[in-house]
Amino acid sequence: MHLIHKSMQKILLSILLSFSPVLFIACEHKSNQMDIEESLLNTLSKFPQLAKSGGNQYSFYKPVRSVILGENGIEIQLRSAPDTLEDPQKLIVVINRTKDIYVIPLFSNTYHDYWEFQFDSVLTAVKRVNSTFDQELHNCLLQLKLYDTLGTAGKVIYEMMISLLQCQQIAKNDSLKLSSINLTNNYELPYENSDSCFNRIQKNWQEISQILNNTNDKQYYDAFLDRSNHRVYMFNFMNFRRKQKIEFGIKTYRQDCVYQMLIL
Repeated sequence: MHLIHKSMQKILLSILLSFSPVLFIACEHKSNQMDIEESLLNTLSKFPQLAKSGGNQYSFYKPVRSVILGENGIEIQLRSAPDTLEDPQKLIVVINRTKDIYVIPLFSNTYHDYWEFQFDSVLTAVKRVNSTFDQELHNCLLQLKLYDTLGTAGKVIYEMMISLLQCQQIAKNDSLKLSSINLTNNYELPYENSDSCFNRIQKNWQEISQILNNTNDKQYYDAFLDRSNHRVYMFNFMNFRRKQKIEFGIKTYRQDCVYQMLIL
C-alpha cells in the first residue's frame, strides 16, 4: 500500500506540473485584463467625451486588432466602442515590457481641437478635449519609458501607423490618394459646403507635398494616410539619427466633408 501511495503522489505531481503553465497563463491573462480595465477607467474619467459602459469597459471597448513587437516585448491594441453609437470613439492601448499601460484616445474627426487640424477651425459647439494627439503620444512614450537609443519609440510609432491603424505611407507624387472628398454623415455637426471642403483638401496636399519635397539633413518627414478615419498624420522627426533618442512633432490633416443625408 505504501508503494501505491508513493506512485500516486508521483502521478499527481506530474499532472500538476503539466497543467501549471496553463494555470499561470490563465492567471496572467486575467491580471492583464484587470490592469487594462483600470487603465480604461482612468482614461474615461480624464476624457468625459468618451462613451462609458454601465458595466465592464474592457468588453465595451472591444479589440479591433493588436500588434506585438516581439523583440521589444511591447503590445499595441486598437479598441473601439460599439458601432451602434452615433459617433463611436476608439482607443489605442500600449503595454510595455514590464506590463505598464497607457491609453491614447483616438477620437473621431468631431474633435478638431484634439487633432489640431491644419486649415480647419475648432467647432465651438463641441466640448473641448483639453489635450491633443501629439501630447498624448508623447506622454505615452515618456511614461512607458520607450525613449531610448535603440529606436524603440520610432518602432512603436511606425507599427502604430502601419500595422495597427493600417495607414498608407504617402510619397511625393501621391496627389491622387489625397484629392478625393470623403463624405461623413453626422447629424451632430454643421453641414459643410463642398467647395470649402475641396479647397481645404487642396491646401492639405499643397502643404504635405511641399514638406515632403523639402526634407533636409536636420529633419526627416513621414506622412501616413489613415483612410478609415479620413486623416493624414505628418511626422516631423527632428535631428533624426541612428542610435539617438527620437524627437518629433505631428501635424494632422482632415480629409472628410460633413453632410446630412436626407431621409424621405
